[in-house]
Amino acid sequence: MKKYDDILVKCKICGSQKIQLCLSDLNDNEIYKCNDCKIQFMNPQYTDEYLSDYYSHYTKEEPQWDEPLSYGHNYYMSLVEKYGAQKGNLLDIGSGKGHLIKEAKKRGWKPYGYDVDCSSVEYFSKKLNIKIFCGDFEKIDWKDKTFNMVSMHHVFEHLKDPISYLQIIDKILVKDGLLFIALPNIKSLSSRMKFILEKIGLRKSNIGKYYDTSHHLFYYEPKTLKDVIKKRGYKILQVRSGHKVRPNQSMLKRYFLRNFSERIAWKSTFIIIAQKM
Repeated sequence: MKKYDDILVKCKICGSQKIQLCLSDLNDNEIYKCNDCKIQFMNPQYTDEYLSDYYSHYTKEEPQWDEPLSYGHNYYMSLVEKYGAQKGNLLDIGSGKGHLIKEAKKRGWKPYGYDVDCSSVEYFSKKLNIKIFCGDFEKIDWKDKTFNMVSMHHVFEHLKDPISYLQIIDKILVKDGLLFIALPNIKSLSSRMKFILEKIGLRKSNIGKYYDTSHHLFYYEPKTLKDVIKKRGYKILQVRSGHKVRPNQSMLKRYFLRNFSERIAWKSTFIIIAQKM
């Protein structure tokens, strides 16, 4: 099995050829940065065959995470609904074990899911009694203006061609429909400090581990992702740190996190809520 594609000579986000090597990580994967749109990406990237094999083993039974993930997704849905979202059709791209679509259904939405691995999709679709699409996202016969909301919870960083996904989302979202994206923040305070220490030679182990190149292909910060989405005609409604829920976490800590420390996007993950104009 071939592991890597050919090396990229231009940015997949904006098409610029002004790309340069930024970092070589502990696994010898190279991170490039586009000097125009400022997006960072792994170069070369993994082949479709390699990724398909990787994701066929990606979903694991981890029952200790069911409660915190359900709680976290319910909280995210409450944030979205503050913007007056009509509780119609919702598509969760990368639905995994179905935590978000299950919570959305409880809140009165009509949810649908999508994931790449058809064997796991069949199991969770039956378990949740919710329609979950599978296979090649770009080859599914998506209908125009079908969904009131599209969500991607820690999916966007995995995509080999993010713009093609956004083009389809543009098509299937209704006017004023909402887009929710949660993903790692490559310019979090922690990642910034590690990067600086590596550049001046004070951090010599686990170089670039925070890029998580085992399966993450693109690396965003709030500003770069906001720019990408705004150029597609969306209005940015909210940007903040992701809600860091964990097993056996007290409700008091969760209250403090969501109401104080996570209000700005400085932690290891962030979320964006945007509206199609």
